[in-house]
Amino acid sequence: MTSNSEFELIAPEASSVVESMRSIGYNLETALSDIIDNSISAQAAEIKINFHWDNNNSYIRIEDNGIGMSKMELTQAMKIGSKNPLAQRESKDLGRFGMGLKTAAFSQCRRLTVKSRRYSGCSNTRCWDLDTIRKTGKWTLLTNTKDEKSSVNLSEFSYKSAGTIVLLERLDRVISLPYSSRKYNAFLSKIDKVEKHLRMVFHRYLSGPNSINIIINNHPIEAWDPYLLKQDATQELLEEPFQDEDQVVKVAAYILPHHSKVSEEVYKNAEGPKGWNGQQGFYIYRNKRLLVAGSWLGLFKKEEPYKLARVMVDITSNSDFNWQIDIKKSVARPPNKILQELKRIGNLARQASYRVFYHRGTKIIGSGSNTIKESHLWEQVYRHGKSFYKLNKSHPLLLKLIEDTSVDERILYTYLSLVEENLPINLVPYQPSKENNVEVNKKKIINDDEKARVLRGLSDFIYTMRQLNYTEEDILFKLRNSEPYKHYPELIDARLDE
Repeated sequence: MTSNSEFELIAPEASSVVESMRSIGYNLETALSDIIDNSISAQAAEIKINFHWDNNNSYIRIEDNGIGMSKMELTQAMKIGSKNPLAQRESKDLGRFGMGLKTAAFSQCRRLTVKSRRYSGCSNTRCWDLDTIRKTGKWTLLTNTKDEKSSVNLSEFSYKSAGTIVLLERLDRVISLPYSSRKYNAFLSKIDKVEKHLRMVFHRYLSGPNSINIIINNHPIEAWDPYLLKQDATQELLEEPFQDEDQVVKVAAYILPHHSKVSEEVYKNAEGPKGWNGQQGFYIYRNKRLLVAGSWLGLFKKEEPYKLARVMVDITSNSDFNWQIDIKKSVARPPNKILQELKRIGNLARQASYRVFYHRGTKIIGSGSNTIKESHLWEQVYRHGKSFYKLNKSHPLLLKLIEDTSVDERILYTYLSLVEENLPINLVPYQPSKENNVEVNKKKIINDDEKARVLRGLSDFIYTMRQLNYTEEDILFKLRNSEPYKHYPELIDARLDE
């Protein structure tokens, strides 16, 4: 420490700082994502992650075939705060604070070793050992691990030219003490979580032109597509650019298909790591890297009818401060000007999701102001081998009516559903049999899909009647005398009880 009459220079306690850095809030999957960011910024085309189980000698090894680092660059990269967050970043750089590698690694382990080499150059190694820092009380960056096991774990490069190896050892935050073979299953479970997370966060890097490969324990992972873009029934509502100071923010809204329009496998995969309800909302990307995966940003609540709405938002690294991106790259807060635009688009997406969720909406073709919606009035559908006709809920005139009217949208759709059900041609399946003068459909045997459809209609009907101040007695009377609900007395009683 030095001082004069005007100031004092106080060096932070090394051990206290690094131990505090361990509690920034990473989990294993977000920590490894931050390390992979460095590989992508280093132009890696392939990244290998190896999880090795050996109780207290377990380790995680991340290797890439990027451009690598010289001795000086490696030492600088290992420095805490290696880059000024205020400095201009390259357009494809995924970093900002110069902290990611160190904070991510320290959050999971007590020893971080990095080995790197430039093209046709010699390799160099640097190591942060938190126990060494604690003993010396200084920022003691080792030039060698001085550990036989670590040297073996680093081993040779898989790639002939350039590349970097990041080695995490003493995984005290991954494998809880005391170490035991019983922890093995928990270790495997964490690997599974990491794979799902990486498939989601880097899905735009794992697919498309100039895609990269991420390999976990010799198993290449595949991109997870949040928007089901390869499915014909997916709707692209719009794609709009917005000005955020001198940067452009791009927004594209997608409505995923009703589960009846895709296979069970596709539907199951589309639910994502957080499940269907958890994954609805805005998806915020910074240079194609996913930061926020499914959030309504405090604008709306997550509810079942809106789970099909997913909105892609693209920003650049120059928007970091406007959007208040955190060190972990897991939080983004849009500026007020953009927030209002996102609220408008989010509301449109939620309305479209509601229509598909309840009414299996039709395909919307095109984007932006040139969007073309199917304009037929009726759709022909089939239930139990019989033909029915339903109103096209995506008709432009109906959408305009919903937009301009102050009438509760749910009440309007209830009325339209009653019109559908009581259309003369739709009543044919409910006609009484002439044999023995018995109504064959009085007690219908229905499958789960039909039951779900009827229950949704009952909910909307009851909601509408209550909004119109009908008594419970009147509601029950109308249900028991209205098509098609009068054929499902047991469902009426169950829904009213709820």
